[in-house]
Amino acid sequence: MSSQTNKELWKHWIEVWNGNLSIADEIIAPNFVAHFAPASTSPAEVRGPDGLKQWIGGSAAAFTDYSFTTTVGPLVDEDKVAGRWLFRGIYQGGIPGSSPAAVGKQVEYAGMDLFRVEAGKIVEYWLCADMLQLLQQVGVIPS
Repeated sequence: MSSQTNKELWKHWIEVWNGNLSIADEIIAPNFVAHFAPASTSPAEVRGPDGLKQWIGGSAAAFTDYSFTTTVGPLVDEDKVAGRWLFRGIYQGGIPGSSPAAVGKQVEYAGMDLFRVEAGKIVEYWLCADMLQLLQQVGVIPS
């Protein structure tokens, strides 16, 4: 797999996170596994394209007018692809423990993704996101 092809894969990855879940089946391997620290009602691991789509859909339900934009990368080293992103959206409620006053508020937080590619598809994913920043903005944790 070429470096250029993996850079293109990053672009599709960001499209999936921006709501184009239909392309997940094209870029996510059947044996895909995502690893991350659980937050709120989110699990610590997600498996397969359907698991990823369900997780993204559930996470995105708390926001409208949201977008993920790449701020660094993608950086490619053989079968690994990494990048930093910025999320912006309008909070609509639904995060347990959040403040009702946060509904309708513009929020933003950053994170980094690292994924491993096999045969042109993403097989493993690690997420590092600034959940403290998000949870402070929606009133779960005092700032």
